[in-house]
Amino acid sequence: MTDILHISPWEFLSLSFQLGKKLYRNGIRPKHAISVWRGGTPVGLGVDAFYRMQGISMNHTTIATESYHGIGLQAQVTVKGLEHVINVVCREDDLLIIDDVYESGNTIKEIIETIQRGARANTPRNIYIATIHSKPENHRYTDYPIISVAELPGNIWIDYPHELADLVTADPSDPLIKEKDPHVWNLLHGFDDNYKGRPNAVKSYLPPDKIYYDSIRLALRIALTEKYVPDFLIALWPGGINACLPFHEVLKYLHKKELISKVPDHISLNTTRTHLTYRSNIIGLKYLTDRIEKNHHVLLMETAFRSGRLMSDVVGKLKETLRRNLSLDNVKIATLYYNPDDDSTWTVKPFREKPDFYLEKTSENLIYPTNIHRLSSPLEQIRQIDAELYKSIYT
Repeated sequence: MTDILHISPWEFLSLSFQLGKKLYRNGIRPKHAISVWRGGTPVGLGVDAFYRMQGISMNHTTIATESYHGIGLQAQVTVKGLEHVINVVCREDDLLIIDDVYESGNTIKEIIETIQRGARANTPRNIYIATIHSKPENHRYTDYPIISVAELPGNIWIDYPHELADLVTADPSDPLIKEKDPHVWNLLHGFDDNYKGRPNAVKSYLPPDKIYYDSIRLALRIALTEKYVPDFLIALWPGGINACLPFHEVLKYLHKKELISKVPDHISLNTTRTHLTYRSNIIGLKYLTDRIEKNHHVLLMETAFRSGRLMSDVVGKLKETLRRNLSLDNVKIATLYYNPDDDSTWTVKPFREKPDFYLEKTSENLIYPTNIHRLSSPLEQIRQIDAELYKSIYT
C-alpha cells in the first residue's frame, strides 16, 4: 500500500525557504531561474524570496510542460513557453530549474534538452536542479546537480497543499481529503466552518493557510453558486500563483464529482517585467494567442486586486494580438481580496476598475506569504508569524 505524506500550507512555505537557504549556502548564485508549472511555482516563490533577502535578484519565470502516455510507453514530455528563456541565456549565466519533487527526471531532462537545442552555444555552463523532495531510487536523469531539502522512498505519495483531485476515490465521502485536512473536507461538502487558518500575528501579512482556504471558498462560489467555469484560467505570476493553484484544483475536484462539465486550461503569465519596463514584455502570451477563440471564456486571477493595472496590461496585449478572436465580454477577473480604496493614478482608462468575483474587501496593503522582505521589521515579525518559518530563514 502506498503511504501518503501530507504537506500543509505552512510546511510548504517553510520548506520552500529552506530550499532557498540550502542553495544559497551551497554557493549557487543563478542569473536565471525557471519554476516548472504547476507544482514548482510556489516553491520558486520561496526560493526567490530567500535570495531577495540576501540582496540577490534573478531573472525568474515559469514554463509549462505536458506529459503524454502511450500504451506500454514511458511518458513523453512536451515543454511549452521556453522561447523567452532561450533568447536571454548565455554560457556564463548560471541557470536554476525549480520543481516540487524530483522523481525520474524526465521533465527536467526535456526542459534542459529543449534549451540546448534552442540556445546551442549559449546554453548555460552551470545548470542546477532544485526541489523540495527527491526520490533517488526513481532517478533516471542525473546529468546535473540535484539539490533537495529531503529525500524520500520511491513509494511515498507526496500530497502537496494545492492538490485535491488525485485524492478522490470511489468512496463519495472523500476519506483521503478528510485525512488531508478536515477544514477542506468541510468546505467541499458544504459545511463551511469559517476557519481562516491560524491567528495572524501581523495584520497586513497574508498567512498561507488563509489564502489556501479562501481560494477554495472562492472557487466553490464561482463554480457552484455563480455557475461560471472558464475555458482558460490564467494565474498572474508571481502574485496570483498561491490563489490560483488551489482554485483550479477545486474545479478538477468538481469535475471528477460530475458537478461541472469541464476543467479550464490552466497556465500562468509572467507579469513581473511590467513593473520595470513595458507592457509588451508580458511573457507567456503565445500559448494563449494560439488557442483562444472568440467564444472562449477567460478568467484572470490575482490574489489581491488594487488598481488592476497588471490585469489591464494583460487584457490589452491579448486583445492587441487576437483582435476579433477575443471578445472582451468573455474576459473576467477574480481575486481573493479587493481594495476599493486604491488611489492609483491612471493615464488611460483601465480594462476593469473592479474584479468580477472577489471574496473579501480590504483596505490593507497586503503582504503575500513569500514577500516577507516587505514587512516593516522582518526579523522580529517573522518570529511572531511562525517559529518554523523563522527557523527556516534565520538559523
